[in-house]
Amino acid sequence: MDLKNKIIWITGASSGIGKALAIECARQGATLMLTARREDALEATRIACERSDEHRCLVHDVTDQESHAIVMSKILEAWGHLDMIVLNAGIGQRGSIEETSLDVERRIMEVNYFGCTEVAHAVLPHFLDRNRGQIVVVSSIMGKLSTPRRATYAASKHALHGFFEGLRAELYQTRIGVTLLCTGYIKTDISIHSLRGSGQSYGSMDDQHRDAMPGDVYARKAVRAMMRRKPVAYIGGPERFAPYLERLSPAFVRWLVPKVVTRD
Repeated sequence: MDLKNKIIWITGASSGIGKALAIECARQGATLMLTARREDALEATRIACERSDEHRCLVHDVTDQESHAIVMSKILEAWGHLDMIVLNAGIGQRGSIEETSLDVERRIMEVNYFGCTEVAHAVLPHFLDRNRGQIVVVSSIMGKLSTPRRATYAASKHALHGFFEGLRAELYQTRIGVTLLCTGYIKTDISIHSLRGSGQSYGSMDDQHRDAMPGDVYARKAVRAMMRRKPVAYIGGPERFAPYLERLSPAFVRWLVPKVVTRD
């Protein structure tokens, strides 16, 4: 699928993977609605995109259920239709189960799970009316397995797979696609903004992300998968093979993961 002249809404577009995806989608010819909570950072993303004057920014919090319809109305007002939604907004975790409060667990689920499914509910009627569209979910390798100090984060991504695999099955006889991007370690600030068990930000970049795949490289691979309408794409370094290894030898992976994952 060619992205030229396609209208794409990207959540969490102010930084990291969202910003990289916005720049790459614009390079491929798409017109963008960029949303996130920080207006200044959104504007910086828009300006970094090719044909910056064609794109729109709107402050939006994925945990504010009533705001999703407002964004859709702005999209329809500006362009008349939406071709693709990229559900990227999310938050990371750096804390053991024992030290993580229930409030933090709920916050992670609200952002990472409900922040995707509720936006999907907002755009789905439009896609069904047109019998076309694509839902892209920025998930994680940890949507397939889990590691120490990331349990709630992994749970939120596992839940996304359950929901959107089910949605794909329900849309089988339509022209609406669902793409799950299973993302590995990417060089972004996600670890800096990740939540500790207390709810405070982790505040530093961990080694896995410091030495990881650059965001622009990830974006090119991800957008290629989106254009091919792949059901699932694994993107990252060697960690992207972990789900395949887990299928072959789950006992070995259970033994290995606690030994190789950094206990920050």
